[in-house]
This record gives sequence, structure tokens and C-alpha cells, in this order.
Amino acid sequence: MTRNILAARNLERLRTLAASGALLAFDFDGTLAPMGTDPTATRMRPETAELLRNLAHASPVAVITGRSVADVTPRLDDIVMLAVVGNHGAEPSRFAKRAVREVAGWMPRLREVVATLPGVVIEDKALSVSVHYWHAADPGHAISVLEAMVPELPHAVRVVHGIGIVNLVPEGAPDKGDALTQLVKAHGLPGALFIGDELTDEPAFRRAAEGNGFGVRVGRWSGTAATYHVPTQLDIDAALTELLIGRTRPARSGEPASLSAPTYDGGS
Repeated sequence: MTRNILAARNLERLRTLAASGALLAFDFDGTLAPMGTDPTATRMRPETAELLRNLAHASPVAVITGRSVADVTPRLDDIVMLAVVGNHGAEPSRFAKRAVREVAGWMPRLREVVATLPGVVIEDKALSVSVHYWHAADPGHAISVLEAMVPELPHAVRVVHGIGIVNLVPEGAPDKGDALTQLVKAHGLPGALFIGDELTDEPAFRRAAEGNGFGVRVGRWSGTAATYHVPTQLDIDAALTELLIGRTRPARSGEPASLSAPTYDGGS
């Protein structure tokens, strides 16, 4: 069972990881922004955006999301950060061109069968597909129809269930854990924190824990690879505040001065 990272006895781990200069990475929907039944309307609260802006000025910050980069970027309020990775870790990547070809091959069949189900919406994100069933007349039937037809699609498919959504990703595409590892390695960072809220975030939780870091899940769930949790999405502001405190507090006696560096240059 995960522990609440915002409990007094655990806060120092959050602050210390931020102070180390580790990558601070976040999912978007359900993490930085409240989960809603209309994905087109999803935005961060102004308070969250301001905290994230300040943190990104002081630390290496990334967003790793299932949304496409083109979709999520306008939702980030012009915050300059180390990286924005979309399509569950595949955008950008060397796999991107192949993913586009494979997803294009799926779409005719998906439109023919799944798009006709009442209330179901298919989102073609070029490198992956999201099937939204929030408003489906019969969600269980919609999921069953989709799962039955996946083996018929050209090219292998990785199916990842989310909250009100089923994600279809080309088999072999990088996941969020791959993206997290690549960013840590490419920028020479000492470790990583990843905060997310659902199954697509589990690979990132595992990779963070394998290095000098850990994962934090939004909401308590016994089956997660995350080490800690925050109780609800509303608590993300408290987590961002603690990360900012850790990154900007004065160095303590015996602590390397570089740990309290107030700005981050983007890893160049």
C-alpha cells in the first residue's frame, strides 16, 4: 500500500528529491488538470499553472501525457519546461513514423464499427487512438465490441484502459517509462519523480523507482508501482508547493551548494 507523500513524515523525501536536481515529470489529465467528461475542455486551475511555472523556472520539469503534443501544448499556459512528451511516450521518438502508418491502418475499421456505437467518440492522435466512452449508451458493450475487434486490426496493438477511455497504442512504441528514462539520461539528471493517476503511468512509476527517484499516484491504489500517493487531484498544488520549497530552500550545513540552485538552464 502506498503512503501519502504529503504526510509530515514523508515531506522531506519530496523536498530532498527536488533539491537534488532530479527530473520532475507529470501526467496531465487527472494530475495537473482535473479529469472531466469532456477532454476538449480540460485545463489546469490558475493556481496549479502558476505553481508549475515557478517550479519549471527552478527545476527540470516535463509533462509526459497520452495527449498529442499539439493538443497538450496550448493547455500548458506557455510554461517553458525541459520537455513535453505526448502519445504515451511515443512523441517525439524514432518510432513516430511507424506509429503514424500503423494507426492510419486501424482507422477505417474503427470508424466502421466503433464510431457507430451511441455516445462513443474516437480520437485519432496520429500516433495512437483514444476511444472515449464517458457518454456511451452502454459502456460495457462498447468496451466489449472494441476488445473483440482489436485482434482484427492490422499490426499489433497495445490496449491500455483508462478512466472513461481505452487507449490503442502500436505494439513496440515507447511508453511513459521509456520517455522518463530517456530524458534522465539525455540531460544527465540524477533521478526522476513521476506523478500520474492511471494505468498508462505505471511504466513511469516503475522506472522512477528503479533509479534515484520514485512515483506518486493521484489517489490510493494497492496495485500500483508508485511508492507514494496524494489523496486527490486537488492535492497536486500542495505537492508542487513542496517541490518548490525543496528546490529553492537555502542549502543546509554539509549539503552541496548546487542542490539549492534557484534556476534551471534547460539541460544544455
